[in-house]
Amino acid sequence: MKKRTRVWVIALLFVTLMASACAKPAATTTVTGNEIVIRGVTLAEDLNENFQAINPSTQFYPTDTIFVSVNIAGRLNTGILTGKFYTDEQLISEATLDLSTVSQGVIFSVGEDTYAGFNLIPSEPWPVGTGYHFELLVNGSRYGDYPYMVIQ
Repeated sequence: MKKRTRVWVIALLFVTLMASACAKPAATTTVTGNEIVIRGVTLAEDLNENFQAINPSTQFYPTDTIFVSVNIAGRLNTGILTGKFYTDEQLISEATLDLSTVSQGVIFSVGEDTYAGFNLIPSEPWPVGTGYHFELLVNGSRYGDYPYMVIQ
């Protein structure tokens, strides 16, 4: 019986190791010894004081401000996020956030994520349409593209 138990334990360990080796890694970008792991990007009607999304949506009215919340794993002391808003391929606006300024004053942090926020305020009503999108760049490399639409 002992020999059979060892065989099962070894087989279970092998299967576990193979499954973890084949698992898809989280999307990351390496930054001088630190990794930026984006947990999520959410378009929303508003952001709270911690830049977390309030009322996530991909549909906005012509006079709405479009908000974007970026959830980053942990607290980083380096890295650059750039958010760009487009209509079709025409750049409407862009902003850059240096992550070294986000955690200033934090002495010790365990298990906390960082949230970054972007917004686009209309100077005049947005035309109704589907060609809008938000592009996120991490350290200058394109991370993702998030479409939204303006409805009546």
